[in-house]
Amino acid sequence: MSAHYYRLLLAVAASLSLMTAGCGSDRARQAADPVTGRVPTQPAPQKAAIPDPQRTDETLWTLLGLAKRESQRNVGPQTGGTVSPVLWVAAREAIEFAGTASEDPMTGLLVTNWYSPPAKPNERLRVSVFILSRALRSDSVAVTVERQVRSPAGEWSDTPVAADVVAGLENAILLRARQIHAERYRSTYYN
Repeated sequence: MSAHYYRLLLAVAASLSLMTAGCGSDRARQAADPVTGRVPTQPAPQKAAIPDPQRTDETLWTLLGLAKRESQRNVGPQTGGTVSPVLWVAAREAIEFAGTASEDPMTGLLVTNWYSPPAKPNERLRVSVFILSRALRSDSVAVTVERQVRSPAGEWSDTPVAADVVAGLENAILLRARQIHAERYRSTYYN
């Protein structure tokens, strides 16, 4: 083939690329005001984001598993580097019956309000949960329970707590964390 033919192909390719670049522009023409002749200064209304049910934003790399999907990047609450987001959510759900007095997701500390069981108005409990690791293990959660009993004079005094109460709370948090982890795994890899 002659050089003339290759030059012609190059010119056609350049023309097509310029045409497609011009067609891809979504800039709307702004009409001038017929009285003043000025172009309006207000910005054009933004298009609403439409969810993509067919996931056309996935590339070959995400389909092959070499890149992460967008939905996998922000799973769970923003926690500190040594705090498991799954354990954090599980701990919040496990102690929500008492209400939260203080929480710090960066350090992994949750403290409840004083809680009086409905059947025992002269007794109150306060639970503190410490999340110590990102791992989903029994040594990643520490629970302390403070218990006070009201005397006939109306003063609160500290009393000991049974060890099975603390162990039961830790087990409830770990069980819920495993359920949350399994739900997220199924929704990520099987949907």
